[in-house]
Amino acid sequence: MSSSSAPHTFATPSGWSTPAEPSSTPPSTSPPQDETCPTPQQAHTVINNVVALKACLDSMVRAMTVPPKLYSQPHLYPPTNTLYSPTKFGSQSSFEIPLAPAPLSSIPQSTPELYFDAEGISLSRSGELSILILHIETLTLTHTDLLHVHVLSRRTFTTRTTNNLHTLKSLLEDNRLPKVLFDCRMDSDALFGQYGVLLGGVIDLQLMSLAAQEGGGRHLPGLEHCLRTDLKLTMEEQEWVLQAKHKGQVLWRPKMGGSMERFNDNPLH
Repeated sequence: MSSSSAPHTFATPSGWSTPAEPSSTPPSTSPPQDETCPTPQQAHTVINNVVALKACLDSMVRAMTVPPKLYSQPHLYPPTNTLYSPTKFGSQSSFEIPLAPAPLSSIPQSTPELYFDAEGISLSRSGELSILILHIETLTLTHTDLLHVHVLSRRTFTTRTTNNLHTLKSLLEDNRLPKVLFDCRMDSDALFGQYGVLLGGVIDLQLMSLAAQEGGGRHLPGLEHCLRTDLKLTMEEQEWVLQAKHKGQVLWRPKMGGSMERFNDNPLH
């Protein structure tokens, strides 16, 4: 069907397309919007069950530029001409041929699409990982998910996408998929120590800020400092940051009447 015979549609808040009502107002003189860059959808969701988690992962994979999955196939009793030494498992020999990742020059460069943070009680390998905050930022999707690891436990990282190709663990470990964090030390320690997730492709904004300091900075900057100095926030924006930080501290900081157990509340508020 030609474009001239199709009714003009627009997206309603519920996501459905509805025929536009005729208007008697004159056409706008503003330049037309680029139809190839639709307005991102904005929302946040608390994920505390496997069904919602699978839908979240499916949405992530559809929206992001996820590199094709690499496979390495284990074999029993390797051929005689193999260059790989077998590893003994009981009475059998097993070896695995690793597949080399694509050269860096062949990987398209683009703005990172995945941003995340972890929160918990004494967050570390010996503490408790309670929440993962995932933020997706693409041309078509702007979305934040709070994954309640305290409820989902290992299912957070083992639940597969509908096409059975990806888990959150595989996405976080893929070094071809950039992930942006701020100070990943305790996040990485907790993820690996508790769930065996070895982060790959990390872009640590704290280290980038440190490297950008004049004279090769000696002290790791905090998030609040970076927000003030690197983003050049206005006074109103700085006040908003301080208020948001204060609200969070009232909830979880014991000295201010809060408790870290709030990270484990179900449902999250």
